[in-house]
Amino acid sequence: MSIKKLFGKNIQKYRKLRKLTQENLAELVGVDATSISSIETGKFFPTADNLQKISRALDIKLETLFYFEDENSEQELYDEIIGIIKDFRHDKIRMNALKNFVHSIV
Repeated sequence: MSIKKLFGKNIQKYRKLRKLTQENLAELVGVDATSISSIETGKFFPTADNLQKISRALDIKLETLFYFEDENSEQELYDEIIGIIKDFRHDKIRMNALKNFVHSIV
């Protein structure tokens, strides 16, 4: 399963735990309900600003949204991460962003 879909499932899980509708969450984040729906289904990924707003609205730490309950094996997850890194290994800006993100969660 793709990271965007796993992320979207987490948004949906925590939204439902907070007994919020997609419309409620959208209002708290400042987007329309179709944006929340698209995020939850893995069609789109939120901007950095909206990531922060979503975590605040759901009253959880940002990194919690990236803890996935995945049926993939450790090797499959590792291979997917390496594939993502290889896709932009020549893009210094994205590599720095990735490095900073990894440092923030480790």
